[in-house]
Amino acid sequence: MADIGLQKKLSWSEFQAKMTELANADALGAVDKKRLAENGLKTLQQLDVSSTEFKHAVEESYETGNRYWLWQRMIKQRNLNGGILTINDEQMVQLHDHPGATGLVRIISGEAEVWLFDEVRENKTGQKKSDQGIAELTQVSRRILRSGDTAVLTPHKGNIHALRSVSKECRMLDFFIPPYEKSQRSWFEPLAENWFDKERVLCQKIPQHAYTKA
Repeated sequence: MADIGLQKKLSWSEFQAKMTELANADALGAVDKKRLAENGLKTLQQLDVSSTEFKHAVEESYETGNRYWLWQRMIKQRNLNGGILTINDEQMVQLHDHPGATGLVRIISGEAEVWLFDEVRENKTGQKKSDQGIAELTQVSRRILRSGDTAVLTPHKGNIHALRSVSKECRMLDFFIPPYEKSQRSWFEPLAENWFDKERVLCQKIPQHAYTKA
């Protein structure tokens, strides 16, 4: 992982310009998903979160949330959406997806445990598991992220994810290219309570409109 201190720091306005350029290039098909993820993470690492300009942008952000997390939206464009996600005191954002989006994360403070999964689309008989209302997930990665660490999910790898604060408070930059359609999002409730260290997890798949905990 690159040392953020050795990279050129970007002001908030420079960061916005670079991310917008990258998001627009993705929309035009001018950048593949691997390069999108690499360049997006590099840009995220370079953002100077200690600058007055960034702090002012945070103060001006639009806040939403619930008893599990706080979302401060700082950018909302046609091809780009992002801001700061705060999770407090071992609270958890349950397994969910962001259909079609590349998600880019950088921890600002605290620590978070992050799980990434893929959905097993068909069973041995060729029947789609989601047709039965049950999704089988296979783990892509499980990590503890600390200040400065980054993570990425793509439309085709690790898009189903969960996050849990393992500190009193965890704050992270969270950006999506392109913004996902919230109405198309699904939530995944594990059928077993102790799923955290499992390579495969069976879940009830719940569409956004029917999920009551978000």
